[in-house]
Amino acid sequence: MKCIAPTTIVAPDILHTVSLGMLQHLMEWVTFFLKQHSGMDIVNQLWAMMPPYPGFTPLNKPYGQVTKWTGKERKALGRVIVPVFAATLLNPLVSQWIVFTEDRLCIKNLVYLHLIAQYQY
Repeated sequence: MKCIAPTTIVAPDILHTVSLGMLQHLMEWVTFFLKQHSGMDIVNQLWAMMPPYPGFTPLNKPYGQVTKWTGKERKALGRVIVPVFAATLLNPLVSQWIVFTEDRLCIKNLVYLHLIAQYQY
């Protein structure tokens, strides 16, 4: 009888499920949301100001002008989208506070899943 380890039962396909599926859908939603709330200009400015550090290489174009993403760029995007999104929605109106707080929490949790899926055990 062959023994199965619990850690190998649920192993997501990182490329197709997480990077190309979930992260791409998340970024489409974030882009739509920020266009509704006039935040894309701020995202482009923040993206241009990001300094390079290990695991992140800034893009040559503003975020909104990128049409094709490489795997390395998607991985880097997953690492920086939470602080960029939070900084973009830093001073919401009182009526938008609850919506923005829930959106930040949702994005943070999805990005955490993205980062945990990359963890090598």
